[in-house]
Amino acid sequence: MAKILDNIRILDFTQGHTGSFGTMLLADFGAEVIKIEDPKTGGDVLRNSFPKNENGSAYHAYMNRGKKSVCIDRHSPEGRQLILELIKTADVVCDCFAAGELESCGLGYEDAVEVNPAIIYASQTGFGKTGPLSGTAGCDLTSEALCGLMQITGHPGTDPTAHGSRMADQYGGVFLAFSIVAALLAKEETGEGQVVDISSADCMFTALEDAEIEASMSGTKFEREGNRSRSIAPYDTFDCKDGIVSTAVSTNGQWKKFCKAMDLMDIVDDPKYTSNESRGENYDELREIIQAKFIDMTKWEIEDLLRPDNIPSGPGLTVHDAFNNDHVKSRNMVLEVCDKAIGNIKMPGVPIKMSGIDDTDIQSAPLLGEHNDEILGALNCDDTKGGAEE
Repeated sequence: MAKILDNIRILDFTQGHTGSFGTMLLADFGAEVIKIEDPKTGGDVLRNSFPKNENGSAYHAYMNRGKKSVCIDRHSPEGRQLILELIKTADVVCDCFAAGELESCGLGYEDAVEVNPAIIYASQTGFGKTGPLSGTAGCDLTSEALCGLMQITGHPGTDPTAHGSRMADQYGGVFLAFSIVAALLAKEETGEGQVVDISSADCMFTALEDAEIEASMSGTKFEREGNRSRSIAPYDTFDCKDGIVSTAVSTNGQWKKFCKAMDLMDIVDDPKYTSNESRGENYDELREIIQAKFIDMTKWEIEDLLRPDNIPSGPGLTVHDAFNNDHVKSRNMVLEVCDKAIGNIKMPGVPIKMSGIDDTDIQSAPLLGEHNDEILGALNCDDTKGGAEE
């Protein structure tokens, strides 16, 4: 089955998590993503990253599924020339280097447009390619710290906390993939390429929602609130007999349904709880009432009571439980892929669902340099070692 991005070729210098998730999404939708890996360093750092076994890394298997690998020493004259020849055949070049790295190899955007005027140069870095921090190494943690995310994450009285996953790199990867598709659409209209500059810190800054707007309007310092919300109540997680459960009551109409479902009609018309504002002002007391009700119930019993009234509720699952959840599996979000290095592995599926697209056709990550002969041989090039010394 043809995929949306068939016939799009991307030269991918990204390594680690930054940028790799974005190019993985593009590969999922059919783009030919060719990883340019350094033969002197053993390629992408994810090849040796935990979790792994004696044969390879599961982290690498996930982030680089469906891609190809070519080993080329970009620092050598021979390697630079090979990459320029590949740029002639490409639609997009993608990297995750601090500003100036590709330029130092003679492979910056200005060098590329000399051989391919319509090339799109896209990057995802911690801090972007402009600004005071553009020349410094960034990572997910530093991006979360710089944008303010860590300051609003955690429970009252605790230290600032990073997100439980590499959210800045992941979220930035979505923006990277989106911007590349947008640039490709613009190229169809104008015939011109352009430079795309994605900063993980920028992307997370846009995800702070009302915290940054409140800071802008009032100068108020946001205090960590755990899982509760300042504008909606109850909006929180609660302990129950078999773990935790989450619920969100967004409107006064939902509040009445919530009280009826949970047998709390004695407080439904209490002025302290009749509006989101009043429920928020008296939330500590309200939370104790709800917690006392939930603690004697299982999360599935709570689900059964709240779901019929369309009141958001969700059981707190472990990662292992999520992999085995019927709803998650029904969405093809757990796929088993036969990776060439480590064998069969379960990994998250494609989160974008579109009619006419097979979201289960996922291929293995490449072995290091697996496609040197295929890719470089097509250039009628005698040097399939990528400029590396014998």
